Amino acid sequence: MEIEYVLEEKGGPVLALAIHDGHQIAPQLSPIMSLSESERLREEDPYTGMLTDLDTNRLIIKTSRFQVDLNRPIQDSVYLRPDQAWGLNVWKQPPTKTILAQLKQSYHYIQKVLSGMIEKSIQQNGYFIIYDIHSYNAKRSGPDETVDTYANPEINIGTINNKGIWRPLIDSFVKYLKEHNINENQIDVRENVKFSGGYLSKWVTSKYGQKGCVLSIEFRKDFMNEWTGTPNLDHIKSLKKLLRSSVSYIKNSYQSHYGSK
Repeated sequence: MEIEYVLEEKGGPVLALAIHDGHQIAPQLSPIMSLSESERLREEDPYTGMLTDLDTNRLIIKTSRFQVDLNRPIQDSVYLRPDQAWGLNVWKQPPTKTILAQLKQSYHYIQKVLSGMIEKSIQQNGYFIIYDIHSYNAKRSGPDETVDTYANPEINIGTINNKGIWRPLIDSFVKYLKEHNINENQIDVRENVKFSGGYLSKWVTSKYGQKGCVLSIEFRKDFMNEWTGTPNLDHIKSLKKLLRSSVSYIKNSYQSHYGSK
């Protein structure tokens, strides 16, 4: 049971990921899944694939996280209990052992794809930087809820899994974002407030953390109606422009802090 994905390799040290962009469910799973498409969409990260269009390497997962979640440890990558899925009952009946084995096999396959991209970057560039792009809901009580901006930054950078050697690079990235505006407003960018980095960043840094950094970039869903899924395309374009402009900056920052390390 394969995971659908889009892979583009353009060279260079930066890799943009959108592992929760996907909405597709395998035909074998649809009859036993209890969630509607709108329920799934609410907890997925739609349009984050668009934000990976940065003229860099990129990997977009088109399969829904409700099939298998690459940002969870493998034992939790299929949501079998409500407490793993925001209280949602995902399945009418649990997937069989055969299906679970197939899903875990697909999970390992994507890890191999990602490892290959990282190792190629290390070989060619000496290092890698991952933009691990996500989004999150800030109106959980209903569509008319007033966003608590103190508890929900516009952009949350999760960095906790990185090695300490990457502190200067992280600081440079956060500073760069803070110096820019979206819709003529200074961006509220904070680190490890809402999320600190998921399992994928932990897995990458445990294997390759001396050679690269994972910036888990969580956008508050201001660029869309998080209850209907309707996007604000101009806002998405502004966010993409910001990320695209940051790529050359972060590469220059690497050279400044680490040279040919």
